[in-house]
Parts: sequence; structure tokens; C-alpha cells
Amino acid sequence: MTTVVAIISSFILRNIIEIISFLSLFALALVSLGSYSAWKYPIELLTHFRVQYFILSLIITLFLSILYSQRYLKNKLLILCALVLIGVNLIEVVPWYLPHPQQVSQNDSQSFRVLQFNINIQNNRYQEIIETVRLERPDIALFIEVDQNAVNHLKTGLKDILPLSFKSPGGGLAILSSLPIQNARGDDLNAENTNLIATILVNNQPVEFIGTHPLIPVKASTFNRRNLQLAALSDYIQKVKIPVILAGDFNLTPWSPYYKMFIRKTNLHNTRLGFGILPTWIRATSYLKYPKWLVFIMEHFLSIPIDHCFISNEIKVTGIHVGNNANSDHATVISDLTL
Repeated sequence: MTTVVAIISSFILRNIIEIISFLSLFALALVSLGSYSAWKYPIELLTHFRVQYFILSLIITLFLSILYSQRYLKNKLLILCALVLIGVNLIEVVPWYLPHPQQVSQNDSQSFRVLQFNINIQNNRYQEIIETVRLERPDIALFIEVDQNAVNHLKTGLKDILPLSFKSPGGGLAILSSLPIQNARGDDLNAENTNLIATILVNNQPVEFIGTHPLIPVKASTFNRRNLQLAALSDYIQKVKIPVILAGDFNLTPWSPYYKMFIRKTNLHNTRLGFGILPTWIRATSYLKYPKWLVFIMEHFLSIPIDHCFISNEIKVTGIHVGNNANSDHATVISDLTL
């Protein structure tokens, strides 16, 4: 009788394990493969966690292999499916760590540094922000989610290293620079949200600098407006005849179909390529309303790259890194470039 009970219990346990394994793989396959055609809201939001899906596929494969070796799992097909999912997610992650033609040696006297920073409109620790910028010593600094008060503090604190400035009339964007700024303006490009556009003279060569901040796609209306702004930027950039630098908080990761479409149309290069994923959001702050344990999980396990610097083919990358966050929920992104 005891033997029969043990056999039945073992049979039930194996079936439960197989069901749980199948459901886990099915859910992971759904988000991993569905990312390629996630054009609709809110499904597109699931595309942004490709690194996490890759790590999950590794964990599930390891777990299934252990269960199989201990004879709690008999279905080899589940392990094969898990391996396929590793491959599917791997091909979306690995290219960011491989050498790229636009990478060049760091020993370049003509290089210049671009810093971009969404300081968050709620963040008033201006001295901390100023110290973070001074630490990086950029030639061009783009600030996002700034009002006139923030710009005044930044101009005063950074006037010795970034004496030139322009604040867009909308969009919460400002640029501080040690390089000459020409023809600076705010322009919505008929997409309802203002972009900062200026010509920067780099080694006496004009470069079109664009700062942008598409809306957060947390609801259908802002999702559509974000995509309209990306489309407008794409149309504008295709007409620019000089080298282009496009920087900002795009509220978009490289695994969104909208990101991929934007790259195809503009032929721009993300300065991250060859240097890694470099997630920038989210970071712990003093003003986030979420529980501390949730912020910890988000920062260490769910952080994603949504702040990008894009360049045209005439510009090369000598380096990129993510810096401090100075009480913002975004980290700074610092790109070293050369013409």
C-alpha cells in the first residue's frame, strides 16, 4: 500500500512539475517572440525587458536540466524549448557587446564629450547635479525635465566650463555648451511635443544637435504621441545634410519595434553599440512614492536602457559610460565622440 501511494505521489508530482514548466516556458515564449510584432499598446511595454527574459531563460533551462537529471522530468522537449528561448533572447542582447565599425581608439585629441541627463522635474538637488556634471566635464550637456529655475542654477554653477546655453520654450529641455551654439530653437516638428534643435560647431564643423523627450507611454494617448514624435524626428533627420547627434530620454528600449523602425529609417547609430546594454532607468530617489523594497527590485533587476544618444555615420564613438544619478530616477549618459 505504501509503495502504491509513493508511486501515485511521484506521478502526481512529475505531472505538476511538467505543467508548471510548460506554463513558464509558454509565458516566456509569448513575451520573447511576441516582442517582434508588439506594435499595440500595452503589449509593446513587454518588449523592454529583453535582458530579463534572457536571464529567465537561463534560469529555467538550468532548473529543467536539474529536474531531468533527478528524474522529476521526463520530457526532453521542454529543455529543447528552453534552449531555443535562450537563443532567441541571446541574439537580441549579444550584439550590444560586440565590436562595431563606429568604435574608434580612445587616443583621439579631436574627441568631444556629450552628457545627457533627465534630472526629473521633482529633483531640486541642484548642487548635487552640478557636481555630477563637473565630475564628467562634458563639452555639451543636455538637460531634460528642467524649468527656468533649474536652468538658472545650472548656468550659475557651470558657467566656467559650459558658458553657452539655450533653453527650449517647451519640452523641458536645455543645452549648456563650451562649443559655439548657432540657430538654437524649439521645434515640435508638427508632433505636439517640443524638441531642442541647434547647430553646434565642433572643430569648426557644423553638427546638428537635437535634444528630445517623447512622452511616457503609460496610456494609449501618450503611447501614440510618443510614436508620432519618433516618426516626426525620423522624417526631419532624413533631410539633414550635416552630421547629426540626437540625444534624450526616449521612453523606449532597443527591443521595441518602434525603435527598430526608427533606426531603419534614420540609419543612426546608438553610441551604446559595442559597449553594452548600460541601463539608465530606474534609480532610487528621495521623492519616488514606491516602497523602498520595490525600488530596490526595480533598480537592480528591472532597470532598462531608455536614455539614448544617436549619431550619424560621420561621427565615431571613442567611449560611453553611465554616470551618477544625483537623486534623479535616471542615470547620466556620457558619450565620447569624434568627427
